[in-house]
Amino acid sequence: MIKSKKLSKFKEIKHGFFNKQGGKSKGIYKSLNCGIGSSDAKKNVKNNLKIVCKKIDCFSNKLILLNQVHSNKLYFINKNFKFNKKRLKGDALITNVKKIAIGILTADCVPILIYDKKLKIISAIHAGWKSAYKGIIKKVIKFLINNGSSAKNLIAVIGPGISQKKL
Repeated sequence: MIKSKKLSKFKEIKHGFFNKQGGKSKGIYKSLNCGIGSSDAKKNVKNNLKIVCKKIDCFSNKLILLNQVHSNKLYFINKNFKFNKKRLKGDALITNVKKIAIGILTADCVPILIYDKKLKIISAIHAGWKSAYKGIIKKVIKFLINNGSSAKNLIAVIGPGISQKKL
């Protein structure tokens, strides 16, 4: 698990960027595949999600993931959010609720986390070229500002993305 030095300063949040290592998936999915919508064995994906939840200290039934669709659709998860098996379609999650985890999956897209250190709001953004072009990052920041955040209190970090081997 890779951690941001900037976000690690804030003890009230736990975060991490995971790579493919340490997973239960086999074959072409040999990794820490957390893609619920993939063709990987569901048992492997569930076990991989349990590994992730253990590392970030959350219950697997309190982890919210998206069916990512390369859009500018975001969801605000507040205390009234109803946890169910229905997968949300979009590309960003925002929450101010303690003891839940929000996550996004990436491959050739990049993960972006934005934390409001004063209001204790965290967002996870799936930033592929399509969602970035459609304004997902700007929309999340605008949502935060419209809901009381100040730009001076926002900490943004970009997680790792895939790359090509150097020749």
